[in-house]
Amino acid sequence: MRFKQSNVWRMMAKGIKSRRGVAAVLAMMFIVMFGSLATAMAIASKGNITTAATHLHVSRAQSAAETGLGVARARLSEAAARFVISNSNIDSDLGWDLWRGNLSSAGTYQILPPTTGRLDQSTPGGVAEAIAQAHALDQDIVPSLGITGVTIGNAQSGAGSEYQSTNWVYTPAVALEPRPDVNADPPLAFQITYAPLANGTDVRAIITGYDLGYSRNGRLISRQIVQDFRLSKKVRHAVVSSNRVMIGSNVMVYGDIGSRFTGVTFNNGDPLTMRSDFQGKDSLMDQKLAALFAALAQYDIDHDNRLRVNHPSEGAAIPDNAQDFNGDGQPDGAFQDVTGDGYVDEFDVFIRQYDANGDGRVTLSAALAAGTPAEGHTPEFVQSNGQPVDDDLALLIDSNNPDRNRNGIWGFVDSNHNGKWDAGEIMADVDTSDGEYRDRVLGYRDGYIDRKDQYAKVAGGLKFSVSSTGWTSAQGNIADTLKGPIVPPSGSPAATFSASDTQLPAVDTSVFTAQRTALQNAADGSSFDSQVASQLGVSVSQLATYSAARPSDQSAPWFRRLDPNADATSLPANASTAYWEKMPYNSPAYSDIFFRPVYYNMVFKDTVIPEGNNGLFVNCTFVGVTWIRTTTSATHVLWGEYGKITLQNGVPVLVNPRAIYGGSNYPTMLPSSAIPPNQNILMAVTPMDKADLDSTQTGRPGYAQLPDPLVISGKRVTDTRVHSNNIRFHDCMFVGSLVSDTPAQYSQSRNKLQFTGATRFYQSHPDQPTNAALNPEPSDMAEIKKTSMMLPNYSVDLGAFNSPPQQNIELKGAIIAGVLDARGNVAIDGSLMLTFSPTLGTYPLVDATGQPIGNPAGFNTTIGYFGPDDGDAESLDPQTLPIVNGQRIVGWDTDGDGLPDVAPDQPQPSGSSAVPFYGFGRITLRFDPKMTLPDGIMLPMAMDPVAGSYQEGHPQ
Repeated sequence: MRFKQSNVWRMMAKGIKSRRGVAAVLAMMFIVMFGSLATAMAIASKGNITTAATHLHVSRAQSAAETGLGVARARLSEAAARFVISNSNIDSDLGWDLWRGNLSSAGTYQILPPTTGRLDQSTPGGVAEAIAQAHALDQDIVPSLGITGVTIGNAQSGAGSEYQSTNWVYTPAVALEPRPDVNADPPLAFQITYAPLANGTDVRAIITGYDLGYSRNGRLISRQIVQDFRLSKKVRHAVVSSNRVMIGSNVMVYGDIGSRFTGVTFNNGDPLTMRSDFQGKDSLMDQKLAALFAALAQYDIDHDNRLRVNHPSEGAAIPDNAQDFNGDGQPDGAFQDVTGDGYVDEFDVFIRQYDANGDGRVTLSAALAAGTPAEGHTPEFVQSNGQPVDDDLALLIDSNNPDRNRNGIWGFVDSNHNGKWDAGEIMADVDTSDGEYRDRVLGYRDGYIDRKDQYAKVAGGLKFSVSSTGWTSAQGNIADTLKGPIVPPSGSPAATFSASDTQLPAVDTSVFTAQRTALQNAADGSSFDSQVASQLGVSVSQLATYSAARPSDQSAPWFRRLDPNADATSLPANASTAYWEKMPYNSPAYSDIFFRPVYYNMVFKDTVIPEGNNGLFVNCTFVGVTWIRTTTSATHVLWGEYGKITLQNGVPVLVNPRAIYGGSNYPTMLPSSAIPPNQNILMAVTPMDKADLDSTQTGRPGYAQLPDPLVISGKRVTDTRVHSNNIRFHDCMFVGSLVSDTPAQYSQSRNKLQFTGATRFYQSHPDQPTNAALNPEPSDMAEIKKTSMMLPNYSVDLGAFNSPPQQNIELKGAIIAGVLDARGNVAIDGSLMLTFSPTLGTYPLVDATGQPIGNPAGFNTTIGYFGPDDGDAESLDPQTLPIVNGQRIVGWDTDGDGLPDVAPDQPQPSGSSAVPFYGFGRITLRFDPKMTLPDGIMLPMAMDPVAGSYQEGHPQ
């Protein structure tokens, strides 16, 4: 069908005309929609701009509050540190008293002037007043935000029961930016309120930050944050020593090391000596370390034994990485920052030396990799023959810092009690969702040594009483004697010289009198002899003749008797069958021989070991407080010489034999109670004191120079062993604390304790924590928690001079001794405090005529192995030991007991066998910030942030 053109156009025109209204409506709808959308967008844009502006000012207020928190933290720390007190148990009562200014319960105290601000202010009564004084000096306060001066008053309205009702400290707001004009408010400000909490030890800092340059609906923009701080008293040292300190190889320290020794002019007079953990492992690495040490000696400005990569002078001193030490024609790159911490140190050189595959880590031996992610990987820390270089060092580094995620959960179930994690043992910190050991993810016992291990020889700082110039002028460059990276806390120096008493506290014997007495009072069990007798099934009177053979059950109690010699003219009456050993035990340079009674497999509770016991305890358990008695008035110049024994052809004999005087010309200085018929007179072959000569010989040459005889309780004493206590504990367990009397003077041979084997200290029994017989009395726990060893002026040895690999000594808490040596495998979680301060002209550095003799530096605290050339006269330096059949030896065993009888540099005796050096072992000293210190130490108070207490917004 065809249409005519005119009709078509007519129809089209008509159709178009009929739709014009619809188009208009649609157009208007679009106009409305787009208009609305534009309006909405404009409103939204304005809202976004407003919101963004508000958010900016909220952020500025938050920043002001954070600044105020930093100020509060600093003010609390400074105010608390002004109070130096002797009492250490900062409980609810003492904490509240310190805050409000009642110091009657603080013991001895001293209030220091402020370290910043004016010094002419009155002495504050408490920490709250000290904080108020500090804030009273604030400038540019903002009166429009509240008070115009610091106020100490009652709690704010509506404060809950968690707060104290008084002694709140309110401070005025402080401006943070310049004011736009003199009468205007500043753009930013903060205000701090210190609210003491009801627990007595904590203070809540409530900080409000303001942005005064902006308001919304007439309200200022502000943000509030809070954090709690806790009053505490901490020594913060892993070691505080009155004598010289030596830190050997395979030793890591967490916490500060402090030495108050000042005798730098004497031979070996360095207050601290530290050996590298890596030197001596490989001759090629030794060359690289020598280059690093040379650079450190000249350019290490801050004494941390590290070179900062980006420091203008330290960085430029880093030895050239292009050096070719191994002669392969290629650069070794020995001095790269492998760990990425911004420093080059020994650890970087070590990793570069042994990292064969270049993955930035060193795979441990197959034995140590077993059960770890490294199992099955090619070992790298091994010799060319595949034998480990030093598994003890590898284990020390790989297992250091066990709580790597810092959540307070760490460690493992030590099923075999060997002190190290073995394959199959369960770690404590487990992610239950996937079974992963959280600390292992961060490198703990993962079978590798790498940057995750965060190695440091000392993770802390060094503090010295001596000045830097005094030390270097007497001994030379300090860098020559201090090896190993030192990593102090952020903001703290690696080394502090001329340290004050508040920085490095005094730890002499008088400090611990109250604490010692409290522990001694807790040793209130039945008598020592009765406890021994009851376990043997005999009466106390039968102990003197006890001769039963050792039971077939080797774990049963047994006693090996020692008979006295009434006149001390010879050895014990049963010397032919009695047990004896060199003293110090297994020392290559022993100073005495001790006959000992031996106690096997016994349990003692709150016991008092009588003076003169001098026993050996094997596999014994000591529960509660064990008190070791000794004569406190041990002041005679020959105290350590009377009764001394040596070996002659392998048999113990007196150094200076005595005989009973048969004449009647008695020495006139002896009281009637010390001459016949009341007491025989025993005269030495070689006179030691005036009573070794009769009254007719007073004119002989040298008589006047002899000392007077030793008389105790009216009786002359020619063997001081019976008035002292030299005891060895082997494979023993202490569930509680050990305390001694305090001898007036230090005598390393007479008053000495030695701990060997697997000796461990606990506060509750590890296997039977609910057994009352094997756990301390609850009433004694407050004192026991303060210290596991309270042995002022005692000599203490942890481990032997060639400690076997099985040794495992673990101690916790404050360890107080005169001098302490540790060798082999030792772990100390707490703090070492060494009281003996050797002084030339004072015993034992004085001869029989009263003349000064000897070297104060020879009395030192030795952690690890050293030798006579270092000042440790009782030991041998492993680096100098001869090598026999590929192994270093400590001597020759002639009687089959496994101990050296002939020095290693002597020809091998017929029939003898070599005694190998068992290795350096591994030692950790870890300051425990949670431990309670013994009373008596004068230390400044601290206020530390309480973990997890920070929150934003108003406190709940």
